[in-house]
Amino acid sequence: MMGFDTWNGTLRQSCGHYYAAPDRAVRNWAGSFTLRRRCGVDVAEVRCPPARIERTRKGILRDDQEHFFLLRQLEGKTGILHAGRETLLRPGEFLLLDSTRAAELSITGGPAAFLSAHLPRALVLERRREMPAAGCKITPAHPLHASLCGLLDAGGAEDSAGYIFDLVPLAFAAGAQPSAGSLGSRRHRFRHVRETLELLSADPGLTVDRLAARTGLSRRQLQREFQENGTTFTDCLTRTRLAAVAGKLRHAARQGARVPIAQIAYGAGFGDISHFNRSFRQQFGCSPRGFLASCNHSGSLAQDANSLAPLPKTAPPGRACLSRSHPAEG
Repeated sequence: MMGFDTWNGTLRQSCGHYYAAPDRAVRNWAGSFTLRRRCGVDVAEVRCPPARIERTRKGILRDDQEHFFLLRQLEGKTGILHAGRETLLRPGEFLLLDSTRAAELSITGGPAAFLSAHLPRALVLERRREMPAAGCKITPAHPLHASLCGLLDAGGAEDSAGYIFDLVPLAFAAGAQPSAGSLGSRRHRFRHVRETLELLSADPGLTVDRLAARTGLSRRQLQREFQENGTTFTDCLTRTRLAAVAGKLRHAARQGARVPIAQIAYGAGFGDISHFNRSFRQQFGCSPRGFLASCNHSGSLAQDANSLAPLPKTAPPGRACLSRSHPAEG
């Protein structure tokens, strides 16, 4: 068991900038935090007496990694305020947290325990066309509840790496999305724009006009949304694609996997590898290969010849190289 300071430090090191505060009425506060690997991702088993855990805007801005956290309540109850929803999570129930959104978790009345599967955001959203419904919970009555349990159970199958990234978005499918124009809050409207762009960013032919049509805005309205938030369509698209590449490189490094970096770049929507290399170095201060090496804690991640060789100037079969790095300016 850990005292609060050690437990809190372990929580932040493993999950990012979530800020915890213990219930001062609890004497000799002691919890535990155990990290293991399941389905190719980190799964934490967290146990603690009454406490409050917050994900604030400050914490979001301080983290350079983005995740969805799949929570499964084991014991006790956890009150959760997230993505505009207030939920009480009971034993056996699941809930999805989005690290890009603020959150409040309250453990009151007695100790609680839950599992937290750390899913890199880029891998969850790959091949998806809807944003998973963060803040929603799944009860044992849900048809996919048993499948989710099987993924996280210690005695479950070990060959399901990758399956979790298909199952979680399916289980938390949000359904029809509103148009951005129907959202009264300017902050909510731009969030919808960014999330829609994130879902479409892997398409190398994505244009500002297509994004406008998808969000229910005119081209002029969409450009004004970007301008009022201090960015442009082009800049936001590039940063989104770079974040997707970085997330996949981190995940590959943790698994000790061989990764063809050029293929990951093309898969994220980049059509010009020279532009990708320049943009990546500008964003992260190092080359993609240097970034991958820094993510590998052992410093000796095995890579195939394609990863170590200079990146190709032409696209792989089935993907034409774009004549322009960005199909449309914002």
